[in-house]
Amino acid sequence: MAQKVRVRVELFGTARLACGRRLVELELPAKSSSAILTAALANACPQLVGVALREDLGGLLESYTLNLNGTEFVESGPIVLNEDDTLFLFSSQAGG
Repeated sequence: MAQKVRVRVELFGTARLACGRRLVELELPAKSSSAILTAALANACPQLVGVALREDLGGLLESYTLNLNGTEFVESGPIVLNEDDTLFLFSSQAGG
């Protein structure tokens, strides 16, 4: 059985408004993927589907990005998570 870790996902902008909260706590495999993370987020906050998450739950909408602990952006490949990590979900588009 894969080791599970607890992580926080902090929501910003439209994602926060859609979900109605700023923080979502998830329990995920330590060795995860964007698909696993997306499915867990959709389960915790279904309102994110079509807003920040793709309808097929295969990842984020192109206008959204995830950052791990404020140090690295999460791509579509494998994600190694540690207990108490924080992921930041926000729009990658900025107004001017």
